[in-house]
Amino acid sequence: MKLIILLLTILVAGGALVWLIDRLFFSKRTGEIDDETEENPDSSPSKQGCADEACGIRSICPSEQILAGACKQQPTYYEDEELDAFTGRGEHDYTPEEEELWRDILYTLQPSDLLGWGQSVKHRGLVMPAAVREEFLQLAGEHRHAGAIK
Repeated sequence: MKLIILLLTILVAGGALVWLIDRLFFSKRTGEIDDETEENPDSSPSKQGCADEACGIRSICPSEQILAGACKQQPTYYEDEELDAFTGRGEHDYTPEEEELWRDILYTLQPSDLLGWGQSVKHRGLVMPAAVREEFLQLAGEHRHAGAIK
């Protein structure tokens, strides 16, 4: 009986060690979304919703790609430096005129630049107005569908 308890204890401890090593060393390299979404549950893709109906086990929603890449590189500017004035604003803290400025930039982007722009916005500490974020996710989803059809 003591032998079985000893073996189970070793098995559980070994499993915990393997999980810890995987979590600390390998999840950062594979681009998993972990601590960022856990710390800020309002920014998690499940809270934002996914505009891409084809999301599945092997595909990643555009919003997940934005979160995954937000802290991995220096921001790239897409001739949108004026948006930096909105640092610290919440998604509902914009006037209609300010939302239009976001839309003007969003709709002048090339479809291939959508996700990079979203990552840049997130990395710069900006929060899109709620309505513009929904439009962004829809455009990113449409671009993704168009790429899959070709």
